[in-house]
Amino acid sequence: MGGSPSIPSPPPPPDPNDAARANELFYKSSLETYIQKQPGIAALEQSLREKYSPRQRELERQMSSLDLQKSAQAGLQVERELGPQRSLETMRRQFEMSPNAFATQQGLGQQAALQFARLYGQSPMGAVQPGVQQSQGVGQVDYLSGLPTTRSS
Repeated sequence: MGGSPSIPSPPPPPDPNDAARANELFYKSSLETYIQKQPGIAALEQSLREKYSPRQRELERQMSSLDLQKSAQAGLQVERELGPQRSLETMRRQFEMSPNAFATQQGLGQQAALQFARLYGQSPMGAVQPGVQQSQGVGQVDYLSGLPTTRSS
């Protein structure tokens, strides 16, 4: 396989036995180097673990508590926005499903109100604070105001 003057001929193929010996030498020297340096690497890993693991655990605890706080706040906000609508929807469904049971519940509520009035001398609505008695709706709530902020470097 000769080449022309501008293209040199390719080198001969490597001897498989020489390649196998070279690979074996490289593998052995790599293993020896690893075994030789392994105690130093283990000590370095341990020192890094001791240095950074407590901080990592602390950050994980903070993140999980913030996640719990966020989910609780989201649930509260949904309940605050949709609570009255849900209770009205429940009453409407109850009336549609069983008007007799709805009427019974209404009657029991009126009877309880009369008993309260007889017992305490005032209507049940009078015993409730005016702000609770007639809600003016939900005011604007900022759920993020109490959360710590993260500053980007």
